Amino acid sequence: MASAGTQSEKIGEVSRLATLAAERILEAQTTERPPSRELFIAFVSAARLLEEHEVQWPPLVEQVLFEAGKRFSRADAEPSAAERENEAAGVVAGLTRFLSGFRRRSDAR
Repeated sequence: MASAGTQSEKIGEVSRLATLAAERILEAQTTERPPSRELFIAFVSAARLLEEHEVQWPPLVEQVLFEAGKRFSRADAEPSAAERENEAAGVVAGLTRFLSGFRRRSDAR
């Protein structure tokens, strides 16, 4: 079993990597190209891990999640063919469930 210090270091590294992923996602949006699917999945997985360990999301991570939540809300209103294709793969469905919890938490603030 890992010591508390080792686990804290690992969670700190996850937080750092989530922030780097958030930077890349924002950079992709700035250049008007979509982030890679792998990058977004890794980003959301890191955010989930931080949440499971009750670690507050870094501000940039929270910003990207909030923006993604807004985009998913708009997408829920009018699903596109691409979203239906991704839902078949289970990616959008899982991300939507995760982000809907975040939206509820944000709305409560």
